[in-house]
Amino acid sequence: MKTLLLTLCVFLLGSSPSFGDELSKIMLGQLTVEHLHNPIQLDQPMPRLSWKILSDDETTRNVVQKSYQVLVASRPELLSGEKADLWDSGVVESDQSVLVPYEGKTLTSRQTCYWKVRVTDNHGRRSGWSNVGTWSMALLDPADWSGSQWIGLKEDTRDSDLACRWSLTLKKSLRSHPSPLLRKDVSLDKVIRKAIAYVSGVGYADFYINGQKVGDAVLDPGQTNYGQHTLYVAHDVTDSLQTGTNALGFWLGNGFYGQNIGFDGKFGYGQPSVRAKIFIKYADGSTDEIVTDESWKATVSPTIFDNVYWGETYDARQEIDGWAQPELDDSDWQTAVQKEPPCPDNRLRPQLLPPIKEVQRLQPVSIKEVAPETWLFDFGKNIAGWVEMEVSQDPGDVIEILPAEVLDKVTGRADQRTYGGAPGRPYELYHVCKGGGSESWSPRFTYSGFQYVEISGLKNPPTKDSVTAVFVRSDVKRTGSFECSEDLLNEQYAASLLSLEGNWHSLPEDCPHREKCGWLGDAHATADLSLFNYDMNTFYLKYIRDIEDSRRKDGRLRRVRPKSAGVPTMVAPGKRANRIANIDWGVAYLILPWRLYVHTGDAEAFRSRFDHVKDFLAYYRTYRNKQGVIDNGLGDWCPPRWDRKQAPEYMECHPYVSGTAFYFQALHIASQMAQVLGDDRYSRQCLEEAEEIKTVFEKVYLQPIKDSDLKHYGSQTATVMALKLGMVSKDDTDDRVEGLVHDINGLHDGHHACGIHGLRHLYTVLAEQGRDALAYEMLADTAFPSPGYVLSCGLSTWPERRWEWKKERYYRNSFNHPMNGGFAAFMHESLGGINPDPASPGYKHFYLQPRLTAQLAWASASTESPYGVVRSEWKTEGDMFRWEIEIPVNTTATVRIPCSPNAELWENGRQVKDASPATDSRGEQWFELKLGSGIFRFEVRRQKVAE
Repeated sequence: MKTLLLTLCVFLLGSSPSFGDELSKIMLGQLTVEHLHNPIQLDQPMPRLSWKILSDDETTRNVVQKSYQVLVASRPELLSGEKADLWDSGVVESDQSVLVPYEGKTLTSRQTCYWKVRVTDNHGRRSGWSNVGTWSMALLDPADWSGSQWIGLKEDTRDSDLACRWSLTLKKSLRSHPSPLLRKDVSLDKVIRKAIAYVSGVGYADFYINGQKVGDAVLDPGQTNYGQHTLYVAHDVTDSLQTGTNALGFWLGNGFYGQNIGFDGKFGYGQPSVRAKIFIKYADGSTDEIVTDESWKATVSPTIFDNVYWGETYDARQEIDGWAQPELDDSDWQTAVQKEPPCPDNRLRPQLLPPIKEVQRLQPVSIKEVAPETWLFDFGKNIAGWVEMEVSQDPGDVIEILPAEVLDKVTGRADQRTYGGAPGRPYELYHVCKGGGSESWSPRFTYSGFQYVEISGLKNPPTKDSVTAVFVRSDVKRTGSFECSEDLLNEQYAASLLSLEGNWHSLPEDCPHREKCGWLGDAHATADLSLFNYDMNTFYLKYIRDIEDSRRKDGRLRRVRPKSAGVPTMVAPGKRANRIANIDWGVAYLILPWRLYVHTGDAEAFRSRFDHVKDFLAYYRTYRNKQGVIDNGLGDWCPPRWDRKQAPEYMECHPYVSGTAFYFQALHIASQMAQVLGDDRYSRQCLEEAEEIKTVFEKVYLQPIKDSDLKHYGSQTATVMALKLGMVSKDDTDDRVEGLVHDINGLHDGHHACGIHGLRHLYTVLAEQGRDALAYEMLADTAFPSPGYVLSCGLSTWPERRWEWKKERYYRNSFNHPMNGGFAAFMHESLGGINPDPASPGYKHFYLQPRLTAQLAWASASTESPYGVVRSEWKTEGDMFRWEIEIPVNTTATVRIPCSPNAELWENGRQVKDASPATDSRGEQWFELKLGSGIFRFEVRRQKVAE
């Protein structure tokens, strides 16, 4: 086998061109700092730099960076030569091109740095200098905020009945906190060279200069545990300010900070307020500062009610024309008052995750009048956000907007039962018309999940152009793709991504219409799916900090780790469901940073908090019972037909079984983290305990399957987890796989019986164990409870629970829960065959091995690694298998090409004459190659593989 690999590598990699070869060049692009492109608010004193290497000739292969040189300067002109005043790394012999730490002079608050890089490769070629990248430091010292205050509204002067709503749970009328407008005129008498504004608003703060909103973000800044840390946003406002008089304004909303009525008033933190500071540098070199303080003016806004769970009311008759324009007569406004800070100054942190934006606009696919002056709009798919409507009505007319995920099966009207009763009342939007012509409106400080919208009070029939759905989410960049010959699998993939996207509002939510909570179990179930398809770096780093900030402790933890700050809670951030987590939810605190590291190579997500990982294991170790397994777990959530009113033990997989498996996984992750951090002793301790857990798991949970001579661990989920996590010995693997297959075919008529934990790995495990045909049959099936059945019911996102809706529609639970789409990582892992290597993270080395090549005609998958695009595109035509792959520069891949006996391997039109298939332990045959970078076009002429 070694001879075969060597022969193939020599053939495929080719010879190296000599130094100075002008036929091909290497180029540099996509410069990032801390995963960001030209950021202006970095709080890392020693930021890490990354670049990607490109070649203009795809025939040149096996390109590896040999050395690099980085220059960092305080002014761009200082980079014109080959030296710089802040840092010259010199020529560093290294292949590291990702997360290279800056090692130059100490950087200060608001300092701007300019940098470039050049490299040499293993073929003797040297790149030119890259384009110049930049970064600017944030406010690194709490004293940088000096002079500014948290300010807000003193007196609530709302006098409208619509400022109140009736609580169905408390049986009384409640008011949201007011939504204030704040403003101030400032005079600037010099030419402005640079102006940066730093704005922290709680809950949400829209910033205006001279009548124009600054930036295109909405629902900004993102939600946090406000008492632990609060985000601020940096804006370059150089072009917004002018010499002369300028008006500065803020429009504040409650967001999750002013959560005084929905669910429970105890979940709130206080009334909306804002703190801001603008640093101005003039052309003559002098500087100035503008701060929020009690010299500002304040009044109530036309948003007379806003709550993220109950909706919003806007009275257009109360609009103040030119409120953010210079020289407004604001003599009747209140004086702004100083507010209590949400957190200490040293816990104000820059917002580095992508802001929430309007990402897509949808026209209705149908409009139907369902009652007098009441119209139902169907937007074709279940999204999150709001509607923007244009109407022409009389003054004082009230337009009611009711979003919904589903329609009542009897009346055909919008049905909000999937929103649940827990928030205390329905989610409703009201617009009070100003009259006098056309006016348009959309909510500002609230959002919801919906496919349908029912609008009442319209005196004129609407058109498709008069009401638009606006998809609103964190603007996380899409970086992956998948498509195959089976349309139903493509639909499952699309539903999984749409469910993810609709639940990103500065954190991974469980549903965008009802709870809007960051449940930890939901987050880790979808981690790999997210990382294959999106740039999750800063989004996950923020959420991991949210989990850290949410930690709690109890007497059990104090006994084993008395100095610990706590262990994870069920939900982060926020005050709802913030009890100490069951292990299968809390384990997200390990899974998320580890999977982020595997996909990106960034160990900082766990490096600084590894003591907390030890706290986690010490705490849940106390749940080991006399048998040695873990008596803790919430369970394999939402298996088919499961009613949560039943006790958890009625799940086919008892919560303690999956809880023990997750504890085993946590031990392995902690061991690997410890190895990365150089703590070999702790790593060994974790592995030793993991072996103990493996032994007792087998002893306690392995059981015969009724009416068969097979065994498994009592359920599909337990068996899938044991196989995926490495809890089954090599000698027993085939038997456990047979037990799993029997459970699927013999006990469940060819269907899954898993909730979110088992479903995440079910199809991947089947493919890894050579059961491609069964995995395909299950995914291509449309009978209950398959994924195909769910989509055959007309859904575009994954519902929280699976019921036989074609017999009786079941509306009580959410219809947009991404946790149930975590299995779609299978599309990359198995169909595309793309898998990162934990031992060489961030795709420095990775694996390519496609599955289901006998069941599908073709498949295409890609993901954007830190080094460039990883791509896998294959198709089967008769006895011919063709596969084109792309391996980025500065990486390597182990490639396994499926084949049959006596197959011939060709690459780019040339036969590899000495190649012969290797057979794995299951009898499947592959050509196995170790390849460097390049685009490879393989062709296998083979006998057709039997299904």
